[in-house]
Parts: sequence; C-alpha cells; structure tokens
Amino acid sequence: MDILVMISQALLYVCFAVLAGSFILLLVPSNFRPDIKIPKYFLFISAITLPVFAFFPVLDIILFIAPRLGLIESFNIVLTTYTVGTAWVFTLIGSVLLVLLITLARPNEKGTFAFLGILLTFGLILTVAWSSHAGVMDPITGIISDFFHLTAVSIWVGILLIIGWCATNHNNWLPFLNWFRIVAISCLIITALSGLFLMNVLVDGYTDSWMVSYGQGLLIKHLFLLPLIFYALVNSLIVKYKISKNAKFNPIPLIRVEGLILLAIFTITAIFSQQSPPHGNYLTNVAVSPLFRLFHDGIIDPGSTIGFVVNVNIVIFFFLAIVFIGLMTLSIYKKASIIITFLFSCLFVMSIYFMFMISVVIR
Repeated sequence: MDILVMISQALLYVCFAVLAGSFILLLVPSNFRPDIKIPKYFLFISAITLPVFAFFPVLDIILFIAPRLGLIESFNIVLTTYTVGTAWVFTLIGSVLLVLLITLARPNEKGTFAFLGILLTFGLILTVAWSSHAGVMDPITGIISDFFHLTAVSIWVGILLIIGWCATNHNNWLPFLNWFRIVAISCLIITALSGLFLMNVLVDGYTDSWMVSYGQGLLIKHLFLLPLIFYALVNSLIVKYKISKNAKFNPIPLIRVEGLILLAIFTITAIFSQQSPPHGNYLTNVAVSPLFRLFHDGIIDPGSTIGFVVNVNIVIFFFLAIVFIGLMTLSIYKKASIIITFLFSCLFVMSIYFMFMISVVIR
C-alpha cells in the first residue's frame, strides 16, 4: 500500500502542475508565448483523477483501522473526524466543480474559463495542504507554508510541461522568456521561503535529519535544485543569446529537460513525504534510513548528531561533479537527446550526494 500511496502522490502533483500550467498559459496573450495546443482531455483526465490520487492516503488510514472497527465504520469515521478525510471531501467537491467547468466551457469564453480554472486549482491545492503532515502539526504555519510551496512549484512545473510538450512552435520565445524568468525566480523564492517554514515545523535539525528517510528525501530533493537552477540560467541567458543570433534555434528540448528535473523533484517529494517527519524524539537505531546505512553502519541513538570532515574522497567527488556539469553543458551544445542530458544531471546530483555522505561523521 505504501508504494501505491507514493505513486498516487507523485501523480497528484503532476495533475496540479498540468492544471495550473494550462490555465495560466491560457490567460497569457498569444503574442507573449509560443502557440500551444492543449488537448481538452489533458485537463479532463487531470481533474477527474485528482480526487482519486488524493484518496490513497485516506484509504491507507481506513485499511489500517478497519480490522478493529470494520470497513464501513472506518470509512465513515475517517471521512468525518480525521483531518485527511474531511480535507478529501472538499477535494472531491472542488474536483467535481472543475470537471463541470471543463465540460461546459465554450471556446469563446477562454479567459473566463482559465480564470475560474486557476481559482479552483488553487482551492484544490489548499485542501491538500490542509491534510498534509505540516498542516496537522501546525494548522496555521503548516497549511499556509505547504499551500504556497505546492502552488509555486505547480506553476513553475506546469508552465514548463505545457510549453515543453504542447507548444506547436517556438514563436515569441524572447517575450515568453521575459515574463517567465520573473515567474520562475518568484516561484523559486516562494518555494525556498515556504520550504524553510515547513522545515521549521517538521524537522528538528536539518543535517541531523539526514539520518532518517525523511531527511534523506529532503537532501536529495534540494540537490536536484542545483541542475534545475543551472538549466534555468541556460534558458534565460544562453538561449536568449542564441535566439537573438539565430531565430531558427529551437529551445524547447531544454525546457523539457528542466521539466523532467522538476518531475524528479515531485517524485522524490511524493516518496519521502510518506515517511514520518523527524520531529521530537524520533531518532533510534531502527529508524535510521537504509540509504544512510550504506555510508554509516555504526550504532546511532537519540543523542547522535552529524558533523563533517574533509578527505581525499570528497575532493574526488567534487571534481567528478564538475566533470558532469561540463558534460551537461556539452550535451546542450551538441544538441544531445534530452535523456542523455537528464542522465548527466542525475549523475551530477549523485556525485554531490556522495560527497556529502562521505563527509559525514556521527558524534
């Protein structure tokens, strides 16, 4: 069941991204973006499956208590008394309204349709933030932080996904970059600030949390921000220069790579968000992450903390990371497959991850 919950949460985030990106781009005048063709079934499938994916964590709780209370009684109790169940009811209502909006929308009402669609999408994100770990632990800071965190990432990822896979050309690319650069930077800042508030709610000591699975997920997710920022700089600086020199230059493959990295971050978030947050007296030898155990197999107790040392292996992995940055740059210059470019990005993240892990000492 845990695997199904993880997969469902990753797909839930993708649904939010598709909806947010589609509605925002439909609101943008056509002379400020490439021409796009968004199949209506994209929006319909995202809206109709969203409450299905959001239901898996609810079902997990129902199945957990069902052996004691029975399935029907457990279903009723979770939906009426548990925060995650009550929030899901509102998710279902919002999704039904969104499906009706998409079904009944007329081509000549595109602006109104997109405006109402983005409002409903933000409302649905709020229902998910309400039922999150942070929302349960701190109803004010947790819900607000999680809402802004997921909203900012959904906008960023969504625009990249729709432009990357639904654009029919790369016309008006410079006007698109001019406003999207501001949006991306704003989303990055909001994501970072809201992430800090979320960590303050969920995590007691960032580096010490690396010893458990939730902290490992945070670290890997944050490391994937490095190639993301790299490609964002490439898209906003180098691509802009290339298009000014050659109007036929196609920047869409780079947008797709950036979108793949953001999808990887979504997936990592979905996988590790199902783990218990490292808050309170959480650290025991049994609770230590299997990933962390690959590097440190000693006894770990609640009083253990993480320190850092520098050695030759760290220097080797640091230079290896630089090599992969060079290969990422070369793959862009040679117009290599987006899979190759994405692979180099993953290897870069892996090098930095190994560098951190072998620098850790347990105190």
